[in-house]
Amino acid sequence: VPRLYRFHRAHGDIDVRVSTTGRLTNFRGDGIDVAIRYGGGHYHGLTSEFLTGEEVFPVCSPKLLEGPHPLKRPEDLRYHTLIRDGYRIDWAAWLASAGIEGVDPNSGLTFDSATFAVESAVQGEGVVLGRTMLVSADLATGRLVRPFDHALKAVSSFYLVYPPEAIRQRKVKAFRDWLFSEIGPG
Repeated sequence: VPRLYRFHRAHGDIDVRVSTTGRLTNFRGDGIDVAIRYGGGHYHGLTSEFLTGEEVFPVCSPKLLEGPHPLKRPEDLRYHTLIRDGYRIDWAAWLASAGIEGVDPNSGLTFDSATFAVESAVQGEGVVLGRTMLVSADLATGRLVRPFDHALKAVSSFYLVYPPEAIRQRKVKAFRDWLFSEIGPG
């Protein structure tokens, strides 16, 4: 979304309507041309193109790297508030994969919204499991930092999905090509 202005500059005659919903798009009934889906990539009757995978890893405000209990090693999480957002990969899974014991994965703050959970971490309230696409802008600006390298690869990925015949439309091809140029190789 933060880069959509580039598409609009290049294709000012093409209107873009962004709708965020958890339900699957009915392309013909809803008048939608393309969708970005998070899942396994197999959608019957639709063209599905892989956009990007995703990793899950702890992120926090740079403030938490200092103070009486600075975050230097995953074991230091025991001194900090864990922030949860209901995502499939949770603190229990991450802590187990990192071999960390003595940290209660169910303690801390819980949000229904991943956006609010991330904002809570930005404000220095604790450490949240960030997802690549959700926290990349905050990492780039320094609002969030990644205190440890350990990450879990998510099972699902992002896919551009559309009815096969839609690619013949200039607006769909233009958006598809722009999206892949923004993501870059690999």
